Amino acid sequence: MDVEKAFQVVGNFGRYQASSFVCLASIQFFLALQMVQIMFIGAKPDVTTTSRGIMQPVGMVTIVTEWKLYDKMWTVDLVQSIFMFGVLMGNLLIGQLSDKFGRKSVLYKVFGMLIFTSFLTTFANNYKILAAIRYFVGVFQGGTVLVSFVLAQELLGSSVWTITGNIMPALFAVGIAALAGLASIFTNWHDLCLVTSLPGILPLLGLIFVPESPRWLYSQGKVGEAENTLQYMARKNGVPQTVCSSIILRHSVKKKAVTYTIRDLFTSRQIAVRTIVMGYLWFVCSFAYYGLTMAAGDLSPNLYTSVALSGLVELPSYVISMFLIDRNWAGRRKTLAGTLLFCGVACVAIMFVHVNEDTGTSTAKLVLGLLGKLAISASFAIVYIYASELFPTVIRNVGMGTSSVCARVGGMLAPYIPSLKKFAAPLPFVIFGLVSLIAGFISFALPETLNQPIPDTIDDVIKNENIKTNATQDDTTHLLHDTDAV
Repeated sequence: MDVEKAFQVVGNFGRYQASSFVCLASIQFFLALQMVQIMFIGAKPDVTTTSRGIMQPVGMVTIVTEWKLYDKMWTVDLVQSIFMFGVLMGNLLIGQLSDKFGRKSVLYKVFGMLIFTSFLTTFANNYKILAAIRYFVGVFQGGTVLVSFVLAQELLGSSVWTITGNIMPALFAVGIAALAGLASIFTNWHDLCLVTSLPGILPLLGLIFVPESPRWLYSQGKVGEAENTLQYMARKNGVPQTVCSSIILRHSVKKKAVTYTIRDLFTSRQIAVRTIVMGYLWFVCSFAYYGLTMAAGDLSPNLYTSVALSGLVELPSYVISMFLIDRNWAGRRKTLAGTLLFCGVACVAIMFVHVNEDTGTSTAKLVLGLLGKLAISASFAIVYIYASELFPTVIRNVGMGTSSVCARVGGMLAPYIPSLKKFAAPLPFVIFGLVSLIAGFISFALPETLNQPIPDTIDDVIKNENIKTNATQDDTTHLLHDTDAV
């Protein structure tokens, strides 16, 4: 049997897999605390002037107030861009390491380093040192994001990937809302960095009990290890020993481990199209997602409320996307296109609403901004699931890693877009809207993956698409014959 059939014996989401998934999914909560932390530690609070002419911050102590960066706010955007560049490098390098050395072994080391470097942020004493530390936080963040998601999915049967693929970003959204709550309590940026680094210790300890991905083992030709892992998972799920022993994998993959690189993403037309289109879609999702998150402060006068709402509004998006992508009339492709187009329309519409001249905000702007965030959040969740199904197992991490690199380019550019409001208040939202509209249209170039087999090799992708092409040609031929007969 192949790995997918083996999961029918093991269980798609048994109790042991559920405990492993809880550990891996909880990492997403921690990742959110790091990803948009700069919004609070780099905020520019209101100030009052004392009788001696000294400016005092009101309510918050941030790097801006401590290091007197009031006239150098560009340094805050620079720190976040350097962090995102680190995320990019982590996606690129660590993703390939996990393809070569295994998901779990790499994740354990990388996540441990992420906790350590995020803790070091607390002790930075100028923006240059902060930028250097945040670069390494970004590197380990990027690797953790990618490998934890891939490992979580590969430990489960593909039939539950839709649900679990939406649960993980939902926890990320809860993390953003929690960050706003923590920032309102720990108003000194040193304290905030400390309390957002320590929670990662719990899931790190939990990784000890998480198994290596049997899909990765099988793709590397380690058939015996894959069988042992699957049988172990089955026993932990309560499957009878006689049934566990029936898990015997076919030796259809090479026994010698093969290392795949970015070059393999362009070895066939089918894979190349998926790579290029996915690259742009991930760029847009990240660019608009983080851009709209960082622009949340322009939607409401209260920064904490705006960021919390920006995180919480994501939760219904995952329920909506989870419902739609498993429907035959919607699927992955149409749902992704629809959410991207909806985000584009909502963001562009902000240029037509009237805002308060003093605050630059309005209820209509808040609603449209949150709707745009809801839609792009759904798109980001779908594109993760979609990519994991489009790229075969042997290059899944390379493919998703490359797509994630494109996403991080978008994340690097996103911090600078909100500052364009000085030219025209709705301009940042219009930019996010236009790129989303384009992405919505080009997503139709991808094949639908709903109810399709998960490919393990590049040859599987080519064979599956050839079958679809031949089936379409046969349908056309039959239609022509029927017409001639009439």
